[in-house]
Amino acid sequence: MVLSSAIFLFVLFPVLFAVYSLTPGMKGKNIVLTVFSLLFYCFGRLAYLPLLVVSILVNYLAGRALGRAEEKKKRRLVVTLAIIFNVALVAVFKYADFAVANVNALLGTDIPLPGIPLPLGISFFTFTAMSYVLEVYRKPQNMAAGLLDTALYISFFPTILSGPIFGYKLAAPQLRERTCSVEKTARGIRRLIVGMAKKMLIADQIGRMVDGIFAGAALDARLAWLGAVGYMVQIYFDFSGYTDMAIGVGGVFGFTLPENFDRPYTALSLTDFWKRWHMSLTGWFRNYLYMPMTLTKFQRRLYKRWSAKYGRDGANKRSILIPMAVVWLLTGLWHGAAWSYVLWGLWHGLFCALEGVGVIRTRGLEKSFGGRLALRVYTAAVLLVGNVLFRAESLGQAGRMLAAMATGWRFSAAGTLALQTLATPLALCCLALGLALCVLPAWWERLGQRKWAEPMSYAAALALLVLCVMDMAQSGFAPFIYLQF
Repeated sequence: MVLSSAIFLFVLFPVLFAVYSLTPGMKGKNIVLTVFSLLFYCFGRLAYLPLLVVSILVNYLAGRALGRAEEKKKRRLVVTLAIIFNVALVAVFKYADFAVANVNALLGTDIPLPGIPLPLGISFFTFTAMSYVLEVYRKPQNMAAGLLDTALYISFFPTILSGPIFGYKLAAPQLRERTCSVEKTARGIRRLIVGMAKKMLIADQIGRMVDGIFAGAALDARLAWLGAVGYMVQIYFDFSGYTDMAIGVGGVFGFTLPENFDRPYTALSLTDFWKRWHMSLTGWFRNYLYMPMTLTKFQRRLYKRWSAKYGRDGANKRSILIPMAVVWLLTGLWHGAAWSYVLWGLWHGLFCALEGVGVIRTRGLEKSFGGRLALRVYTAAVLLVGNVLFRAESLGQAGRMLAAMATGWRFSAAGTLALQTLATPLALCCLALGLALCVLPAWWERLGQRKWAEPMSYAAALALLVLCVMDMAQSGFAPFIYLQF
């Protein structure tokens, strides 16, 4: 079950809200949300509920040990064991088949694949759990008040399947105290409806066209470019739609969840893009991996050596390369156990590194209109190639798509027929609307802050809800893209 399913929206959500509102005290409300979160996870796959419960218990006990331990060695041992447990959890369930398949290919062996089904949301709830342990390691006073708070934090149903990753520093005070009001509830429901509309009315309509293009045998430049651009729009509205729904549902229950997107397709560089896209994940990697790596003894020794040889500026540029390579390799692997994801991560890391060391200079170009236009074209081109790698089911499929984008300018009758079949007027209208919404200027957001915009926004939300219900009745349910991670 997901937030956009009919049974959640029209049955479970209203019942939960009623029970939550009638339950007295913050502890009672937290119990209600925790029980519902575990039940919500059961709807995805009951067999993996024990895995989630074990993760909660282990990280809760690790947090208590870190909160009470005073010796530095003991604290390091506990946090190391906790990290090993969490990483092993993801490694076994997410990467076992990938590892065995590559060993077979490399050594010519025939070891059978484990075939372990992937638990829903394992990457998200594991990173959430690790955030708790690492924050308690940094400051023992961050230890949760009890098992209930830890369980609710890790299993909170709006975020457990596809985020945003709810950092413990932001979550801790809200677990202890938060308020609900009519205004917060109304805004939360409005945000929920906007997210539904992004998913159902834009992403899903484009997605049917994109799926047909990537799976089709007839492929030329027209179809390949349409599929690549279409997927860029689809994944943004699909993922940001889920984020809007999660933030909206969380707001109904008094939680302020982190924003995950900030107009990413208006970015002027890859570095700028990753400050705007999936911000909770990039923030997690920055806080818990990139920054700690830059402070290791090994990095400090390298920095001193480079400072003596290349000067301070040269050392600063070189010191980012190793941590950045590790972060981007793991970012690719976090998204999936396939070489296409690894290459996608390294592709993005390459351009972020080139920008970071100054090989690709972006700051000077940002000052002129022509320069900003060139930067947007450059950023879009890199993202298009990366998204083909991300979407393709294999490196071979990605290669065919990229080859068609570059050289497929001889059009066949089969390609024309596929284009006429897949590029329906509805899909093209949704694509055009999505592209326009992606690049709306900043004044559009300021316009929404006017007094007259508030009542109009609720009327628009009601109209969007009607359209979503009509689409739900006609087309059924299409899974969110990030549920696979």
